[in-house]
Amino acid sequence: MESYAAGLLAAFNLKPSGNLVAIVGGGGKTSLMFALSRYLPGRIVLTTTTRIFSAQMKLAPAVCTTKWVKISAAAGEKQSEKRNQLWDEKTGIDLLSLEELGPVLDRYNRCLIVGDIVGDKALGVADHFPGQLLSRVDVDSVIVEADGSRMRPCKAPASHEPVIPPEATHVIPVVGIDAVGGKINDIAHRPERVAVLTGIDADQAMTTVGLANLITHEEGGLKSVPTEAQVIPLINKVETDAQLRTARLVASMILKEERIQQVVIGAMRQTNPVIEVRRRITAIVLAAGESLRMGKTKQLLPWGKTTVLGQVLDNLIASSVNDLLVITGHMAGSVTAIAETLNVPTIHNPNYSAGEMLSSLQIAIRRLPKNHSGILVMLADQPQVGPDVIDQLLIAFWQGKGKIVAPVYEEKRGNPVIIDAFYYEELLKLPAGSAPRELLRRHPEDIHYVDVNSPAIVQDLDSPEQYERWRP
Repeated sequence: MESYAAGLLAAFNLKPSGNLVAIVGGGGKTSLMFALSRYLPGRIVLTTTTRIFSAQMKLAPAVCTTKWVKISAAAGEKQSEKRNQLWDEKTGIDLLSLEELGPVLDRYNRCLIVGDIVGDKALGVADHFPGQLLSRVDVDSVIVEADGSRMRPCKAPASHEPVIPPEATHVIPVVGIDAVGGKINDIAHRPERVAVLTGIDADQAMTTVGLANLITHEEGGLKSVPTEAQVIPLINKVETDAQLRTARLVASMILKEERIQQVVIGAMRQTNPVIEVRRRITAIVLAAGESLRMGKTKQLLPWGKTTVLGQVLDNLIASSVNDLLVITGHMAGSVTAIAETLNVPTIHNPNYSAGEMLSSLQIAIRRLPKNHSGILVMLADQPQVGPDVIDQLLIAFWQGKGKIVAPVYEEKRGNPVIIDAFYYEELLKLPAGSAPRELLRRHPEDIHYVDVNSPAIVQDLDSPEQYERWRP
């Protein structure tokens, strides 16, 4: 259970305290809210800026109201002996006034705060109220359901929605993967708005592209998000292999939006709620070498209908990696020309002849944007490493198997290798003359090895004989 808790909190970049999480969209907001409340440490306040129903209120160990609540006698009012407490027989919930929040949190560590009770639902609080709650010394984190969706797996907000507190540290747009394939009229709240934002007629089926666009649209999942808040979407209700494949497609498209650093794929009602956390990974292609053993610049040699480097880039483009960057050195003009034909950016390493691999990697790391979570270090002379092998490594990394992920074939470690951004500073401090493998030697306990069925991970084109043997 502890590993599940750590995985859930890490998936949304949550700290032990100081979190104000606003959950929007559809497809399981309440499930997420209560899952987070179970695993976050400290004293947690749950609330809503919209409304919540009695069935959902019963999931909380205690419910406080923002003011004294008077329940009509017709609803079955019964005064308890405890001061400022009423028992609502219709909802079966103890209703406490806000002045009793501290003692409630001392007892339960969790409490739901609502506004007035109207029938079978409770109204929400003002948008400034969650920030005031977080400023209390007896509250560690606040989780807000900031949107309504009428139990539909996706939605588009109306003009007055969502109601996100301005102090929110995290905003989580939620969608259910079961939205894909269903008619928008059937699976969406405010289907007419969803049709406008996705460009799909309301009587047509939701597509993976449409769902991704809905999440990343400024009038959809990104509406009213505070500038400083982290945006981490959740693709929820993923319970089958087919749904996982679909969710991965949606997540890869969502990550094209630069404001979003990662996407969580999971099922919040399961014991282990997080399946994968898709983080933005850049493939660094080290193509600066002089190929002294080959006698020719091997990345420029013919390979089928392209070149060795061209095939490496084709394989990466066909994989699930988010971005590519080629580091040039020797024969930089020719290498750049190949990359440009595939719209892949390049950076020149003027020190390529001395410590080519490490110096190239250090130059790349210094140029990476902050929204990237790791790098896939790819050698320019591995055209036989296909996209399927690359995706095996990426999935292991996204599933949290290790901060360093490396392939193994018949007990031999090979390339490419994924390195978490956690190690960037250490890589930058490695002295001249070192190699990136020094990092792996220092942290063997952090490496996750993936068995692959491809000898290509240990095959470099270092000699003319090897080139002639393996070329198409």
